[in-house]
Amino acid sequence: MDVECNLEHNTELITRAVSDLFSFNETQQKRILDHYYFHDASFESPLLVTSSAYNIRHILLLWKALNKIPPTVTNLCFNGKTTCVVYLTQHLCPRVFPFVQLDLPVIVTLHFKETDIDSGLFKIRHHKESWTLEGLIQAVPLISFWYEHVVRVMMGKAISSTGEIIHSAVETAHLLSVRNCITFSNCNEVMISEKHRHKQEDYD
Repeated sequence: MDVECNLEHNTELITRAVSDLFSFNETQQKRILDHYYFHDASFESPLLVTSSAYNIRHILLLWKALNKIPPTVTNLCFNGKTTCVVYLTQHLCPRVFPFVQLDLPVIVTLHFKETDIDSGLFKIRHHKESWTLEGLIQAVPLISFWYEHVVRVMMGKAISSTGEIIHSAVETAHLLSVRNCITFSNCNEVMISEKHRHKQEDYD
């Protein structure tokens, strides 16, 4: 990627590169890894960490071997120089069970670094894939329904009730504290008044 090109051109270039990278076309994947990745680029996901474009390629090949359907890129955000965030959906569809399909939302962050000082050419230094527990749960239909309509609803009611109880306890403690302060203040006023009266009587 050439930083001297305008943002629109680089965004279009990155979009095509990302599409080829996550396709199941081995030739296109290899071309992207050879031209857009550093040889010692690192790869990170919730399941593994590795480095080198060679290992990254084999991870992608393994994913292709295990799944029948390639991932779908849904959105891409590029800041024009150092970072590109890709939103995609991984279709978990094992080749041995093609009738089973789970859709998992994944966020891929690509970090770029200049190849040489003042070269103006940038390549991918770090490739990070991430997904959430909520995404994993929602990928399974039955669990997703149970989580959405039972667990989250019950947790909402429980947290709401707990919040009400804690709020009431705090308010009660505050009122008691204010009452004690008023009582203490009144006692002090009475004591001061009594002392003043006794002094006045002694003077008389």
